[in-house]
Amino acid sequence: MGDEEVFAEEEIAGGVGQELGDKTGFLPAVVIKLLKWVALGLGAIIFIVTIVVVTVSFLNKGPKNVVFPSASEKYQETPPILQWYGLDQIRARTSDDHPVTVIVNVKLGYEMNNAKVQTDLIQRREYLVDAVRTFFSLKKESDLTPDKEEALKEELKEHLNKLVDNKEIQEIVFLEFNVVEF
Repeated sequence: MGDEEVFAEEEIAGGVGQELGDKTGFLPAVVIKLLKWVALGLGAIIFIVTIVVVTVSFLNKGPKNVVFPSASEKYQETPPILQWYGLDQIRARTSDDHPVTVIVNVKLGYEMNNAKVQTDLIQRREYLVDAVRTFFSLKKESDLTPDKEEALKEELKEHLNKLVDNKEIQEIVFLEFNVVEF
């Protein structure tokens, strides 16, 4: 073999001294590989921190002066103290083509310590329960949504005040108001 062949084999094999741990210059190969991994890790950390900083600064650019809407006048005023008469749970089926069940627990508010109204309500309890059941039986499912609940209460109050003396029912609350498909 000539010298040319020896140099060609050294070039193909990577030359003399290229095994792990040998010096290739100023630093050993292991230290160079370790420094490469450390540099790669530091680069990844810097990249991640940059992304986090940009994202947080982007999210914090929202409106600084957030003004929440004020509560309506109805919720700002103090409701009067009333005495309550409960009609318990009443179930009714709506007048839809595919009726749903309405389950309500109605309480009627009237003037505090008014024995005359209380006696009137007790004596007419069956009429009132039937009137509430009939009231909801005449409704459609689309009429029984939460956004229409206040209008339902007002309409029901007018309907029930026709059954009692002197229109003494001042307020109606629903302790339970469920529309259920069976």
